[in-house]
Amino acid sequence: MRFAPTFRTLSLAAGMLATSSVALAQQSKLPDGVIAQQGGAQVTMQDIDAYAQRIPEADRAGFFDSPKRIESVIMSLLLQKQLAAEARAAKLDDDASVKQQIKLAIDDTLARAATENHRKSLKLPDFEALAQEYYLAHKSEFVVRGAIDVEHVLVSAKERGDAEAKKRIGEVEAKARAHPEQFAALIEEYSDDQSKKDNHGLITDAAAAGKTVGPFAEAAKALKKPGDVSPIVKTEYGYHVLKLVERKPDTQRTYDDVRQGLLMKLHDDYIERQAKDYTNELRSKPLDANPDLVAGIRTHFLPPGAKLPSELAEEANAAARKKAAEDGAH
Repeated sequence: MRFAPTFRTLSLAAGMLATSSVALAQQSKLPDGVIAQQGGAQVTMQDIDAYAQRIPEADRAGFFDSPKRIESVIMSLLLQKQLAAEARAAKLDDDASVKQQIKLAIDDTLARAATENHRKSLKLPDFEALAQEYYLAHKSEFVVRGAIDVEHVLVSAKERGDAEAKKRIGEVEAKARAHPEQFAALIEEYSDDQSKKDNHGLITDAAAAGKTVGPFAEAAKALKKPGDVSPIVKTEYGYHVLKLVERKPDTQRTYDDVRQGLLMKLHDDYIERQAKDYTNELRSKPLDANPDLVAGIRTHFLPPGAKLPSELAEEANAAARKKAAEDGAH
C-alpha cells in the first residue's frame, strides 16, 4: 500500500523540525497543498484547520502534538471524503432525509461559528485590576493550610461489637487525658489499626483533602496545641482518639504567587459568563410551539402496536406491586 510510507514520513517529520515542507512535497509527489490522498480523496491543510475548530483553541497544540493522532485524523478525513463521494455518486444527496441532515449539520456548524464569533468580539475588561481586587477581597482563599500531624488509636467495632468497642475507646480517652505523654504506649496496647506496625499511629497532614475521612479530619483541625487530646471520634472504621503532634502554621500566598492562575480564571469565567448570557438571550425570545406535534414526537418512532418503554416499565412495576401484595396476604 503506497500510503504507509507516506505516513512514516509524516510521523518522522512531526518530530524533526529541520525537515522542510517543500522537501516532503517533492518526496511524496502530491499536488501543492495536499497533505494526503487516497481513492481520489484529498486532505488539505484547510481540512485540518476546519477539523481543529471542533477542539478548544487552547487544546489544539497539545492535540496535534502526536504523530499517531495526526495519522488518525487524516485517515478519518480520507475515509469520510471517500464515503461522501460514493454517496454523491449514488445521488444520496438528493434524498429528502439526507438533505435535511445536511441542513442540520450546516446549522450546527454555523451555530458554533456564531458562538465563537461572539466570544472573539467581546470587549475584555482589565483583568489585572480585577485580579488585584479579587485577591484583596478574598485573601483567605489563597491561604495554604499548615499540615496537622496527629497520632491516633483506632478501636474497631467489627471484631468485638459496638458496646465493647465504646468501653475500650473510653479507657483510651481517659488514660490519654491523664497521661498524654504515654500516648505511644496506648497505641501499641489498644489500637486495631493494622498500619501501626509501620507508622506507629502517626498520620501526617491529617486534615488534607482526601487524606482521612471527614470526622477524623475535623477532629484533627479542632486540636490546637501539641499534646491536645481529642474527644472520641466515630468513623466508618470504628472509634478513634487523636493526639496532636504538630500543627504547622498557615501560609498566605502572595498576589504574585497566584496572579497567573487568577488572571486565567477570571478571563475564562468572564468569557463563559458572556457566552451563557448570549445564548440565554436567544432562549428567552418568545416561543410558539404546537402542543400536539410536540406530544406526537414521543410516539413518532414507535413501531405499530408497540408500547413505549415508560409504559412497559409501569406495567412491570404494577405487576411487582400486585405480586408483593398477594404474597403479603398469604
